[in-house]
Amino acid sequence: MKVKNKILWKFVNNTGWILFKEIYAMLVSLIVGSLSARYLGPSNYGLINYGSSFISFFWIVSQLGLSNFIVPELVRRPEKESVYLGTSLMMRLTASVLSIFIIQGIIVLLEPAKPLLYFITFLQSLSIIFRSIDTVLCFWFQARMEMKYVTLTGMIALTLTSVWRIVILAQEASVEWFAASSSISAGISAFVIGIFFYKKARLKLKFCMKEVFYILNNSYHFIINSVTMTFYTQLDKIMIGKMLDETYLGYYTAASSISVMWEIVPNAIMNSAKPLLVQKYDSDKKEFIKRYQMLLLGVTLLGVFVGFCFTVLAKLAVWILYGKDYYASIPALRILIWSTVCSMIASGKTVWMVLEKQSKYIECFTLIGAVVNIGLNFIFIHIGGYIGAAWATLAASFLGMLMPLFFKDTKEYAFIYFGSFKQIPMLTKYVRNRISNIK
Repeated sequence: MKVKNKILWKFVNNTGWILFKEIYAMLVSLIVGSLSARYLGPSNYGLINYGSSFISFFWIVSQLGLSNFIVPELVRRPEKESVYLGTSLMMRLTASVLSIFIIQGIIVLLEPAKPLLYFITFLQSLSIIFRSIDTVLCFWFQARMEMKYVTLTGMIALTLTSVWRIVILAQEASVEWFAASSSISAGISAFVIGIFFYKKARLKLKFCMKEVFYILNNSYHFIINSVTMTFYTQLDKIMIGKMLDETYLGYYTAASSISVMWEIVPNAIMNSAKPLLVQKYDSDKKEFIKRYQMLLLGVTLLGVFVGFCFTVLAKLAVWILYGKDYYASIPALRILIWSTVCSMIASGKTVWMVLEKQSKYIECFTLIGAVVNIGLNFIFIHIGGYIGAAWATLAASFLGMLMPLFFKDTKEYAFIYFGSFKQIPMLTKYVRNRISNIK
C-alpha cells in the first residue's frame, strides 16, 4: 500500500508541476501576447503567424517523432539513456539545421515579393535548433517523473522573454523585434535545462550510428504521423495567408490561439501519466485498461465542458484577450473550440497504439485526416473564407477521433474508449468523496 501511495503521490506531484508551468505560461502569454496582438493589429499579427505556421510545421518534422518512442525506452532501459539521449540530440540538431534552409526556400518560392516575411521567418526559425536541445534533455526528466525542473526552465525562459517583449512594446519597436522573441525564449530555455541536466543527470551523452537506425525504425511511423498531424493545425493558416491575406489570418489565429488554451490540462495529465501507464501495461494489463479508461473519460468530460463554455462566452473571451478589433474571430472560435476537443480526445489513442505496437495505424489515420483536411480547406476557404477553414478543421478532427472504428486491428481501442463511459459512476463517487472530505 505504501508503494502504491508513493507512486500515486509522485504522479500527482509530477502532474502538478506540469500544470503549474502551463498555467503560468498561459497567464503570462495571454497578458503579453494580447498586448502584442493589440499593438501589432490583425495585419502584422497575421504576418508573424504566417511565418510561424511554416516554423511550426518544420519544428514537428525536426522532432522526428522521438518523444513517443524515447520516453518509454528510457523507462524500460535506463542503462542506455546516455546513448539514446546523445543519439536523439544529434539527430534532431541535424534535422533542425536542414529545416531552416528548407523553410527559407519555400517562403521565397511562395512569396517572392515579401522580403520582410523572409527576415521574420528566419528570425523565428532559429528557435527550432534551441527547442531541439531543450526537448531532448527534457526526455530524461519526463521518464523519471521529475518535471519540476522542466517547469522551472519554462518559467524562467517565459519570464525573461516576457520582460523583453514588454520592453519592445514600450519602445514601440518594429515587427521584426517581436518575431525574434520565440528564438530568444527557446535559447534561454535550452541553456537553463542544460544546466539542470548537467547537475542532476551527470551523464556523458554518446552518439551511436547503430542506434540511429534502431530509433528511426521504431519511430518513423511517428515522423509521418507528426508531419501529417501538422496539417490539422498549420496548413489551414498557410492556406488562409496565401489564398486570402494576413488580416484574415490574424482573425483566424486569434480564434485558434484561444481555442487551444485549455489543452494544457489534458496534455499535462497525459504526459505525466505516460510512464505509469507503461509500467502498469507491462505488469497488469487489466489494471492498465481501468486506469487508461479513467484517463480517456477525464479528457472527454473536460473537453465537452470547455467546448460549451467557450461556445457561450466566445465574444467575452475575444474582447478580454484581443479587443474589439478582433471581433471578426468570434464565429471561427465557436467552431475551432470543438475541433480542439475532438483532437484532444483523438490524441488519447497514441499511448495504446505505441504499447500495442500498432504505430503504423497512427501514420495511416493522420495521413487520411491530412488529405481530407487539405481537400476541405481548398473547398471551404473558397466558399466561406477563414470561417470555412474552421469548418474544414473541425470536420477533419472529428474524422480523426472516429478513425479507429474503421480498422479491424484498432477496434479494440474503440471498445476501450467507449467502455470508458462505464467509469462515470466511479468517477462521480470519487469526486463526491473528495468534496465531502474538503467539507
